[in-house]
Amino acid sequence: MTQVYWKGKLWPWRKVSVSPLNSGLFYGENIFEAVPVYGRQALFLGDHLKRLKRGCDFLGWPSLPQAPFARAIQVFSKAMGAEGNFMIRFNLVQELDGQVNPRFFSGRPPTLFATTRPLRHDPREEAPCRGKVGVGSWTAADEKTQPNRFKISFYLTTRAVFRAHPEWDEILRLNRAGEVVDGGLSTPLWFDGKKVLIPPLSLGGLESVTRAKMMGLCGHLGIKVVERSWKVHDLFKKGELVFVGSGVGVMSPSSLLGRKINPANPLAALLWRRYRQWAGQKAGI
Repeated sequence: MTQVYWKGKLWPWRKVSVSPLNSGLFYGENIFEAVPVYGRQALFLGDHLKRLKRGCDFLGWPSLPQAPFARAIQVFSKAMGAEGNFMIRFNLVQELDGQVNPRFFSGRPPTLFATTRPLRHDPREEAPCRGKVGVGSWTAADEKTQPNRFKISFYLTTRAVFRAHPEWDEILRLNRAGEVVDGGLSTPLWFDGKKVLIPPLSLGGLESVTRAKMMGLCGHLGIKVVERSWKVHDLFKKGELVFVGSGVGVMSPSSLLGRKINPANPLAALLWRRYRQWAGQKAGI
């Protein structure tokens, strides 16, 4: 049975309640962050909590200290026993003190809920995970249209695409010019044979903790990283497409729009090997 962390402990999900007068229900104002946990240790927790704080600052909410987040990880890790690898999702929502006028703003701290799910990858596997990739039908908005630190607006269109294409594991999101802006659930990288190209955040892609970590990792490996856009047809000409994110770790596509991709993808294998080593050292596994 799915359990939810709420008020300092785990509850069966049917026993968890939230007021119908809350910011998420009325205005779509809720913040969530997914954090991978390896060996009962959250990866890059401080970076994820900084992004949550920026979201709280934008909405005018008081931010929460690190302690309740660390407590949730500890409680879930203990409940899972020997299995210490999972994804924890933190959700913040604000109660509205009985008022739902769009011009009313509460100063109450947000309420924290947390749930877990399996990782989309296995940190014990030596090879990166693989998946089928499609192209989203919705045009991505740029950073001037909506803040790129909030996942909820990205998920609305991404989930609509996955409903229509349940066979896809990941999608590429494009802008009106047909340029790749982001992935649906993780960040796409394209290695053109000489350098790694990553879509600039100015195009409207999601600000991602793993994105920044992988850019740094490429630098340590001596691989040049350039923030520059590309188009889907470029991917069929040369190079290698890779996705990176908290959920997938590193994913090497098995197909793109139904066209099979050679499993011999050296960049994905290299990034996954070094990411496993790096993350494993931090988690003590």
